[in-house]
Amino acid sequence: MLAFLLALLIAERTWKHLAVVRFFRRPPPPASAGPLPMVSIIQPILSGDPALATGLATNLDAPTAYRREFLWLVDTDDAAAQAICAALIARRPQADVRLILLDPPAASENPKLIKLIAGARVAQGEVICVLDDDTRLPPYGLERLLPALDTPGVGLAFGLPYYVSFDSLWSAMVACFVNSSSLTTYLPYASLGEPLTINGMCYAMRRDALESIGGFGGLEHIVADDFAVAQRVRVGGYRLAQTGLRHAISTTVGGPGAYARIIQRWLIFPRESLLRHLAPRDLALFYGVTLVPLAGPWLALIGVLGRGPSRILGLAYLAYSYAIFAHLEAAYLGCPTPRRWRWLVPLVQLLTPIQALAALLAPQRINWRGHLIAIEPGGGIRTIRRRT
Repeated sequence: MLAFLLALLIAERTWKHLAVVRFFRRPPPPASAGPLPMVSIIQPILSGDPALATGLATNLDAPTAYRREFLWLVDTDDAAAQAICAALIARRPQADVRLILLDPPAASENPKLIKLIAGARVAQGEVICVLDDDTRLPPYGLERLLPALDTPGVGLAFGLPYYVSFDSLWSAMVACFVNSSSLTTYLPYASLGEPLTINGMCYAMRRDALESIGGFGGLEHIVADDFAVAQRVRVGGYRLAQTGLRHAISTTVGGPGAYARIIQRWLIFPRESLLRHLAPRDLALFYGVTLVPLAGPWLALIGVLGRGPSRILGLAYLAYSYAIFAHLEAAYLGCPTPRRWRWLVPLVQLLTPIQALAALLAPQRINWRGHLIAIEPGGGIRTIRRRT
């Protein structure tokens, strides 16, 4: 039985590997033939990460043919973020940047969505691009993201994240978690049909499409903003488009506690959003493509400790899993993971199912840069304590 399961898991790895390769072999959507629209880049900003200033500056300096305005939304009680933004604006007077100060959100409001609502209200662009404050657009990144919006029926286009933070063991572990799973998590869905959710770190919508579905208003009490926005787009009759834009993320992870909190946050969100709200068919697809394969590394390890075909298949699974990571990262991400940290990839793959189980059993709380937030059943939000 174990040998049979391992053979199925190797087949699953093969399918995902080929799905990623096929995705990047497809020709991208053609660039728009008409005048390029103005893009409003909305960035909800929260201080607390040492890389914040560098990331914001990278986006300001990223070359593009699109005319852009940046809307930086900061809480009135976040003096550190205000100082960082003011300094960057002063050093780049040619950039079109507006610093918008907002009162801190209520306890039942998602801080990011409150900022998106405010940003969309004053944005002047024909295209709205949402960009997390730790996300870095590559040169001409908008040129890879926005043409998908010209495809009939598409209401939202989003990209693929990878991490470039390797300043410590714990930052490297988070980076290896993302870099070894991002492509094989998002892209297989693109081969089966419309994505179920989006990568909320970087996505774009045409203003008319956003307004036709009611904007971001009414979603502010939901903690998983990416899933909430994706569902509103789908219910509004539009499709989600996975694009080939790969964008870097830089997040500093200060220690084991910070590492555990980040992974827990990422794993709690699907439980209170996707697992509670998807239709049965989509839920079965999510379990089959994402959750069930998490057991693969442990089953392979058990096989290696056994004998006969199970040992051979266990070794084959572990070796092939690492080979997939090495190939896809080199071919499509530009090898962001330094060689000295690559040994973490098998370790992270073994830790992930344990962390997923812990997220199922753990108290429904997350810590976001010092803010302690409780997640209500079904995906509601309640801020327990704001950082001081």
